[in-house]
Amino acid sequence: MQFILPMLFLLLAPVAVTACEGDCIVDITNEYLSRYENILLTALQNLESHLNSSEQLVPAVSRRENSIVYFAPVLKAYNLTAYNNLEKCIFPSYFHGKCQDANGVNPPGCPNPDCPKVCGTPGSMVHFYPTLVKIVFDGTTNLLANLTAPGSKIYNQIQQTVMADVNKGQKKRMENLSRIMPLRSRAAIEARSTHSIQQGLKKIMKELRPTMLETCGGSNLSFCSWEQPMKEFILQYP
Repeated sequence: MQFILPMLFLLLAPVAVTACEGDCIVDITNEYLSRYENILLTALQNLESHLNSSEQLVPAVSRRENSIVYFAPVLKAYNLTAYNNLEKCIFPSYFHGKCQDANGVNPPGCPNPDCPKVCGTPGSMVHFYPTLVKIVFDGTTNLLANLTAPGSKIYNQIQQTVMADVNKGQKKRMENLSRIMPLRSRAAIEARSTHSIQQGLKKIMKELRPTMLETCGGSNLSFCSWEQPMKEFILQYP
């Protein structure tokens, strides 16, 4: 009995958390998603400006009052997939596992506040914070690029909406041309216009990645770092 009681106390004692688990994973992932909301909206607004300005894809007469609606399918698909995508990018893919050596000893600074070994602890994320910033940016941008790749369901939905508005604007022009131009010539113009619009949209959507990079402040990602507040947020977890 004298031997069994100490063993029971050990089993009932709380286990020290030495890696980011449970709420730590969920909350850090959600915090980055929240901080990226304005970045994403700004990048899409910059893209939609190309639809109505330099590229002039959509005629003025049929433009939407709020052209961000062209990217509504992107936002919907992103909201459905962003959490699982980002959690996987941060944790299983890079920051995972405990930091103990073969003898079960943590290196100095582990699990926090500053752990020089790549593992799944808050201190490791703080020590390798520039890597974490890049992981979050790449994970977010790659997801958006995949969602909007030409031929994808989301891309086709965007193209369908753009073409519908373009056709509205061209209808009046074609009505005017009908008085002076044969039907065959008008059909050829419409076909060339459709091809031009489709190629123009592809060109604009290819700018998504560089637009995200610019919105985040360039290669150092200075606007998407949030270093001090995020380090404090991460270190609230044991």
